[in-house]
Amino acid sequence: MSFTFREEDHSYWLSDRRLDGVTETLGGAGMIDSRFFTEEARTRGQHVHRATEYIDKGSLDWTALDPVLVPYCEAYRKFIEDTRPEIILSEKASYHPQHLYAGRLDRILKIRDKLAIVDFSTGDPLPAKYVQVAAYWQLALINEKISAPCGHTLWLRNDATYRLSPPIGVTEMRRNFNIFLAALAICRWKKEAA
Repeated sequence: MSFTFREEDHSYWLSDRRLDGVTETLGGAGMIDSRFFTEEARTRGQHVHRATEYIDKGSLDWTALDPVLVPYCEAYRKFIEDTRPEIILSEKASYHPQHLYAGRLDRILKIRDKLAIVDFSTGDPLPAKYVQVAAYWQLALINEKISAPCGHTLWLRNDATYRLSPPIGVTEMRRNFNIFLAALAICRWKKEAA
């Protein structure tokens, strides 16, 4: 079976089976307020993710960057300057073979000699983000054989500042992963009941 990520509609496929995405699952289970998860926010997030990849490679053309994206990219650049992380993995789509969900890991970073799953956000801090990080933590463990001892959310703000959440340890990640599995079951039940 082949796994593919379709950029155009942000969908994940295992051969001809569409897999549940992490963000889609949290939204479907009612854990994300859809008023804030607009098409504009989704598109902005995608462009910021792409731009941060170019920052990591040292190849972002700042003069060609949409002015709306500049403060988010400045925030990321400040984060990189402040923490000097080693990038272990970047923007990798993968799936969980047992639970059949998929997602795109934003980064696995080594920050101050400690591995961490880091999920980016350009929106407001939401409690569901910690559940999302735990779902990605499992993807890293299953697919990359990387057992990161912690996870973070990195909020990139439109005022060119950033906020890195306090670390979420393994015990909380396990708890949050169980919450994610419950959300996945609810989301699938809702689809079947419709």
